[in-house]
Amino acid sequence: MIMNKIYERVMGRDIEFNVENIDRLSFDGVVNFVNEEWMEVKKENSSIPDTQKIAVLTAVKIAMKLFKLKDLQKNNVDNYEKKIDDLIKQLDDLYHIS
Repeated sequence: MIMNKIYERVMGRDIEFNVENIDRLSFDGVVNFVNEEWMEVKKENSSIPDTQKIAVLTAVKIAMKLFKLKDLQKNNVDNYEKKIDDLIKQLDDLYHIS
């Protein structure tokens, strides 16, 4: 598998990434998202000079968003499964009436 080396500025640092299975546009979107979150956390915590702490706070903030999305996805799946089960029961009831 071919690894592409990409250099990007993330959280104020130039970092080399070995990426595979992602197109440049998608990767740029990820980098932009991380940098936007980092800038927001940095602004909200302007009294904290420790860039490592700001990076950790940013990682936690992004992880919290991910967990919220996973919970939302799970709830949606659960709701659809319940609706499918209800429809199957209705069809079974109709079939047994005939």
